[in-house]
Amino acid sequence: HAAAADLGADAASTLGLSAADRVCCSVTLMHAFGVQACAAAFGAGAAVVLPAVGGIRGCGDPSQRASVTADVLATSGATVLFGDTHTLRAMAAAPAPAAMLALRTGVIKIGSGSSFLPGVREAPAPKGGEPLP
Repeated sequence: HAAAADLGADAASTLGLSAADRVCCSVTLMHAFGVQACAAAFGAGAAVVLPAVGGIRGCGDPSQRASVTADVLATSGATVLFGDTHTLRAMAAAPAPAAMLALRTGVIKIGSGSSFLPGVREAPAPKGGEPLP
């Protein structure tokens, strides 16, 4: 439990999370990444936004997870997304709801058997630092 709290604190610091944030966790809470997302949000005093009960069914179909995640982003005003590459790729194939414009940052885990989005090689570091590989 201490490791999850430490990882959450690191993520919250890196992302600059605050009590004003709404963190959408589109990964099952049975996965360590989902626990880390909640630990980051709770440590910063941010709200956690989860899909409805039964919304994300385990690893299942990425297009189903993408649809549920897009619905949550469209209705919750989430400012941060914790997701995975399978879901993100499936979301890229669908029109983005205008409400997703509230997103300011996020963390995407590389799903098993996946690489990141084609053409994406690095992401900017927080607060104008060096790009992350």
